[in-house]
This record gives sequence, C-alpha cells and structure tokens, in this order.
Amino acid sequence: MSITHIESLSQLNVILSKSKDKVSVIDFHATWCGPCHMIAPVFEALSKQYPNVNFLKCDVDKAKDVASQYSVSAMPTFIFLKGSTQVDQIRGADRNALQSTLQKWASASSSTSAFAGKGHTLGSSSSSAPQPRAADGAASTWSNMDPNLKIFLGLLGAYFVFWVLG
Repeated sequence: MSITHIESLSQLNVILSKSKDKVSVIDFHATWCGPCHMIAPVFEALSKQYPNVNFLKCDVDKAKDVASQYSVSAMPTFIFLKGSTQVDQIRGADRNALQSTLQKWASASSSTSAFAGKGHTLGSSSSSAPQPRAADGAASTWSNMDPNLKIFLGLLGAYFVFWVLG
C-alpha cells in the first residue's frame, strides 16, 4: 500500500473519517532529522507488508497543526490510531518497537474481519480432534502419511530396486 503524505489537519480528518475501524499509523518526521531518514525505508517496507493499515507521513515543519494536535515533540514519533482515537505511540527510530506495535494493532483490527472463523486445508479432517495413533509406530506413520508422499516413496523404492538389480 502507498504512503499518504499529510499536509493539513483537515486532510488527516478526511482520511480518518473514512477509516473508522481501520488502524492508521502516522510517521511524524522532519527533513533535517537523521534518525527519521534511517527509519524511513523500514516504514515503507512495513506499508507493503500490512495492506490493511493506513500509512501516513507528516513533515512536522510543513504541517505544524497536525504535529501540535498530537503533541509531537521528538522526531521521529509514530502515532497509532484506531479510527480517530490514538491507541499507541512510539518515540524514536526503534525498528523493533515499530514492527511489534504495528503487528499488535494490525492483528487486533484483522480479528474483527468478516472471515474470523477457523479455516480448513483441503484434504484435512473437518474435526479438530487429534487423530488416534496406532500402537505400532511404523504402521501408524504409513497410514497417516500423505498419499502423494506414499507414491513418491514407492517410486523411489522401485527406482532403487531396478538400479541395484540392473
């Protein structure tokens, strides 16, 4: 997902009003800030990793009204919002804190999605109960093995037999 550059409080309010249940993260930065330049590629990479999150950047010198709205006094500062409500904040260019906080809030918002149910893989049992195991380990392993793997092992065994006998 692309990063939106915020230039005014009214622009930010329009974006947030369209994202009532969505997580947004604002990167407050300045052109003269070294740590801001250092963390910028990380922020951009995370924006591609989390497409369900709004990634916003705000230059504190160009949009002073936005910076003062969130009482930003150090750069970089990352403000996390759920709708228009601030839910978290990180001060400084801490890559690990940014990643873990983003993961925390992105997973919290995705758990309320329309597909919150438990999924199943093709070929799997619809029951979540564990399958009973036979007393004989080899027979149990063979009977629970994927059919494609059984075919592969059979062909591998046949190749080996023909190679040794031939």
